[in-house]
Amino acid sequence: MSGVLIGLKDLFFAPEKVGAEGGYDKPYRIAKAMEAKVSPKTSNAVLYADDGAAESASAEGETEIELGIDALANDVYAKLLGKHVVGGGVIDTTADTAPNGALMFRSKKSNGKYRYLVYYKGNFQLPEEEYKTQGDSIEYNTPKIKGVFVHSDTVIDTKGNGVKRWLQDEDDEGVDPAVLAKWFTEVQLPPFSVTPAP
Repeated sequence: MSGVLIGLKDLFFAPEKVGAEGGYDKPYRIAKAMEAKVSPKTSNAVLYADDGAAESASAEGETEIELGIDALANDVYAKLLGKHVVGGGVIDTTADTAPNGALMFRSKKSNGKYRYLVYYKGNFQLPEEEYKTQGDSIEYNTPKIKGVFVHSDTVIDTKGNGVKRWLQDEDDEGVDPAVLAKWFTEVQLPPFSVTPAP
């Protein structure tokens, strides 16, 4: 049995390096994971001929990922959204730009093994914030942040197609344990068919 997904942990983000060298900076932890909603966008077109549907074609667009987390620390908020930290506080300005980068996380399966995922290019939007006064019972105000991820222009396959994501189950045949061991310390590229673009 391959196992059913039952968990989520280890949310990391690695900004793309600025400049001609390409690649990614060292990944950092976003927060403790509560949930991740992954919503790929696809479009489909149908050609009608001879009084019926004759052809169908589909195309994959961006993927929206909404992360539910326990808390978003100010320093992480600043790095994730391109903000500035001044005197320990975060300054929001109209010139701020969220950096592109790779998102990594893993999901535990019912057989005790993990599924590892990496999305190679995307950035995050300002999170919605909600504040409530404390009442008789405690309510946790946990944030959600949304990101949009697209096909990479620096991680490509041998046919020149941009790669959006790679997922790898720990118990799949032929898995390299060394790759999974480094999943959150540096961005891993799929083997053999993928190379960074010059």
